[in-house]
Amino acid sequence: MPNASFQPSADARLLVQHMQKAHVGQVFSYEDLSNVISRGVDGSSTALRTALRRLLRDHDMVFACIKGEGVKRLNDAEIVAEGGTVADAIRRKANRSVERQMKADFSRLSREQQGKFTAQVSVMASIAMMTKSKQMDRIAEASPSGVKELPIAQTLAMFSRSAS
Repeated sequence: MPNASFQPSADARLLVQHMQKAHVGQVFSYEDLSNVISRGVDGSSTALRTALRRLLRDHDMVFACIKGEGVKRLNDAEIVAEGGTVADAIRRKANRSVERQMKADFSRLSREQQGKFTAQVSVMASIAMMTKSKQMDRIAEASPSGVKELPIAQTLAMFSRSAS
């Protein structure tokens, strides 16, 4: 049985065709994008989300939403800055997850649930610690020049040195 493959909607395909010609720094207003597909587009539109994923994956183009305005094709520095913004959001979400989990009465949980609780809280607390800007700065400073990505084991080792 062949694997089903995702086919973007006609609206998403039209948006990709329109946006794939974008130069770095170009902004597409929601009004402009709405005109392309003859229906309303905003930052949460399914067709736009699909088009942005396709442009990223198939055309190496990174866009970001500009609240209430449209989407902008990011330059390299903006892409890196966006990564920091995402790390901040992940840290906040991980902290909230730990806070919510800690409201459970651990003693009332089954052994299986206690194991899941421990794993989830431990991982989320680790993520929250690792995504602090101070920790990110430490990794950046320790990274050899010209290295795009460190191996996971090496990155984790840097955190274990800071925890001891």
